[in-house]
Amino acid sequence: MDASTLLPDPEALRPVKIIPSHSSLTLVVKAARTQAGCPRCRHPSTRVHSYHTRKVADLPWHGVAVGLELRTRRFRCQNSLCTKRVFCERLPRVVAHYGRKTVRLDDALRLIGYLLGGEAGARATVKLAMATSADTLLRRVRAAAPPCSPTPRVLGVDDFAFRRGRRYGTILVDLEKHRVIDLLADREAATLAAWLRVHPGVEVVSRDRSPSYAAAITEGAPSAVQVADRFHLLVNVREALEKVMYRQNRLVRSQSLMAPASVATTAENDAHAGCRLRRLPHPGKVKRLRRRKASPRLPLPSAREAAWMLLRPDDLTDEEKRTAELLRRLSPEVSRSQELALSFIELSKSGALVSCASGSSMPG
Repeated sequence: MDASTLLPDPEALRPVKIIPSHSSLTLVVKAARTQAGCPRCRHPSTRVHSYHTRKVADLPWHGVAVGLELRTRRFRCQNSLCTKRVFCERLPRVVAHYGRKTVRLDDALRLIGYLLGGEAGARATVKLAMATSADTLLRRVRAAAPPCSPTPRVLGVDDFAFRRGRRYGTILVDLEKHRVIDLLADREAATLAAWLRVHPGVEVVSRDRSPSYAAAITEGAPSAVQVADRFHLLVNVREALEKVMYRQNRLVRSQSLMAPASVATTAENDAHAGCRLRRLPHPGKVKRLRRRKASPRLPLPSAREAAWMLLRPDDLTDEEKRTAELLRRLSPEVSRSQELALSFIELSKSGALVSCASGSSMPG
């Protein structure tokens, strides 16, 4: 995108005049070359057949929209063997054949499409005085997309949301090159199976435990090894730990609403008392409760917050470490669950853990 000159290609164009208006500028230009090459036989010609005018949008000028009134010529092909008798001169560095925008304006719109996408990019072009639609931006991006890469050996399959809760698609990733290679319009088994049949050669497929994807891979690439990807395995670990903490939180809350005779005296109840739970004071133990109020109390975290604290013991603040210690003192189940979860995460990161299966037999 060359915006350093007034004209898109000073060597090929000559300015004639400028026509201003209240909201735009029109630059009247004409082709400068004395001859043009036939697009079919490439033979040069100097015989002018007729003239015609094209109107082309160009980059804005200080926030003002600019258009080119391009006066071009039609030539007669002087090659007697060529089947094309009359042709219009081409200006490839100015505008594409049948194009309505200059090459440099197309480049600017493509860049906006890459950076902002469709709808956001369309709103930005209005402010930049080169208004266009979201569909036009996306067409520019798709037209510049590189050709399809070869079929990957290790393929990652997962779903994504076009619109969360409404419409989902399937994303395919080359896990060896860490590059997205295709997007499918839905997450149906038939769509993925058809893609795999058209792209043979996949040896390993990493996926979640969706039965639709399992059936699709079994049908479309029956010889491929199916593996559970580490991301979903770690998500399952966190969700399992959340269930443990949810049960413990319910137990703590139920104990905090029991009769006054159950006021804490043991170490476990001391841990419960450290959480901000409403207890019914016993008349004979008011002084003891008042003394406890003088010590800082930590809030009881939600099941999700507790799971994150237990899974990231090295990244906690001092207050979060005290809370995590109280959680481990609640019951042996919490402490044991943390040990198992951390051991599983360490195995998955070290590469010692391989979870694979064929078809839908992958454990749920």
